[in-house]
Amino acid sequence: MPEEATIAVRVKFMGDLPALTGQRNIVVQLPEGSTAGDLLYSLSKTYGDPFRCRVFSGPATLHHYMVVFLDGKNMKELGGFAAKLGNSDVEVVMLPMFEGG
Repeated sequence: MPEEATIAVRVKFMGDLPALTGQRNIVVQLPEGSTAGDLLYSLSKTYGDPFRCRVFSGPATLHHYMVVFLDGKNMKELGGFAAKLGNSDVEVVMLPMFEGG
């Protein structure tokens, strides 16, 4: 049986997320054709409830202060959770925005 084609997704955690994940940069292998939603759910499974609660406000809904960039573009502008990750290395930056001033 042939191996399923995968893509290497580089994820960079910013703000307070490294405190939840224990690392700032990781590489996640996902099946080719995966979406931003697939990646976020995979990360939630890996890092559990503290990560999930920090990133998601509900099913398929990011907290308003979470910004996810896919290769430098805001995930929301690329189709949100349905945004395709592409066939090559993808850099995902997860940046929790802070409120106040």
